[in-house]
Amino acid sequence: MAKIRAKFTPEATQLPSTFLFAGTPISARTAIGRVRTSTISYRKNIRNLTNDELAALREAFTLLYEMRASDDRSYQYIAGVHGFPSPVYCAHGDPMFTVWHRPYMLMLEKSLQEQVPGVTIPYWDWTSEITQQEGMPRAYTEETDASGNPNPLLKASIEFTNSQFTETSRDPGPLSTFRRLVPQVRRAQRVNTSYTSYSTALENPHNAVHGWVGGTMGIVPYAAYDPIFWAHHCNIDRLFAEWQAAHPSITPNETIWTAQLTPFGVTTEDIWDIRRLGYDYLTAETQPIVPAGEQFGDSPIVGFALGAIEPEFEKAELEFQNLMHPRSSFEIRVFLNQPDANASTPTEGNDHYAGSLYLFGHGECPGEEGHCAPDRGPIDQFDIRRPSHVRPFNAYVDVTEAIQRLGDSEVTVKLVAVDAKENPITNPGTDFDAITLITT
Repeated sequence: MAKIRAKFTPEATQLPSTFLFAGTPISARTAIGRVRTSTISYRKNIRNLTNDELAALREAFTLLYEMRASDDRSYQYIAGVHGFPSPVYCAHGDPMFTVWHRPYMLMLEKSLQEQVPGVTIPYWDWTSEITQQEGMPRAYTEETDASGNPNPLLKASIEFTNSQFTETSRDPGPLSTFRRLVPQVRRAQRVNTSYTSYSTALENPHNAVHGWVGGTMGIVPYAAYDPIFWAHHCNIDRLFAEWQAAHPSITPNETIWTAQLTPFGVTTEDIWDIRRLGYDYLTAETQPIVPAGEQFGDSPIVGFALGAIEPEFEKAELEFQNLMHPRSSFEIRVFLNQPDANASTPTEGNDHYAGSLYLFGHGECPGEEGHCAPDRGPIDQFDIRRPSHVRPFNAYVDVTEAIQRLGDSEVTVKLVAVDAKENPITNPGTDFDAITLITT
């Protein structure tokens, strides 16, 4: 292992069941457990919904919008579970990320089905070629529906007291972002070591999509109010289900397996098998995933001597230790042996580009001074309040292929920070203790 200290401050094999044939449920590849329900709902690609299915989905969203926010079946209430109003329940930057969002998705889907039977949350496959060409599905960007009524999937109101925003907004970035996400997803789906490693690998491209959509989708506590949040996370859950089907022998450790997923009243074990929850995913077509001058503040240029690394390593990762949650979403691009890299340096077709770390901003602090301090802890042993939601975490960028591709005797690392529009950021508003190169 090579360990290099670098600090900056705010001031200064193939994818598994992605290749399913038309109409094949993901779980058909592997029996994951006994089905407890006789009726299975199928979630579909948003681009493959019929006109009637899309109309039903929009009607269900509209009806949830009309419910009182105090009703725990309403859109306002359910969107608020993810972030504001407090408490913030969502799991980000920790291994619970993937499993926590599964019952959260089901929470909304059951409310939608209560309004319009048969409706399911569709997924937005942002790894597809059409996304690389068009970005968000038109179902979420059209001003009106087929009848000329306002499109409820375009935006939603935000109604809790003291909200920064009255409604959701978007500010999409360049389409080139999606091409860079494809190999990241491909690597994540190949993870065969542990659930924790998989969840960490999948969260990185997840963060990128939030940052790309921008607006309120790029701020953790407001993100779930945007209707496209659900299509995005449905895709995350679909990828998770595909990974489970491809790796049926891998389950989380005991701590995660028995953990209570708050506030849903279920454990990871309870939600591990999607068919026991009454749903599955259909692919309506074969959808292959094909790989496709400013400094970062005092951007670290750090050197690793490959002679000190095991020559037969299978995986190499850059670990960002004790990374602080930034206020705004942005991307950290990693370049190897390219010390003059900047925001304009190409990432496609560039052997020196190793990958990106996408950070999901938490927005402005909603409380008084000290509310978002990462070291905010209990006053005494009887203080049962939640810890700060911006406590530090470790993040990873897989640089295996880039290091092997270069084959140099020594490697230097250059970090470049850009926003969702690919504009350079010199003071990204975050911090970390060290960068470590981990090889296995």
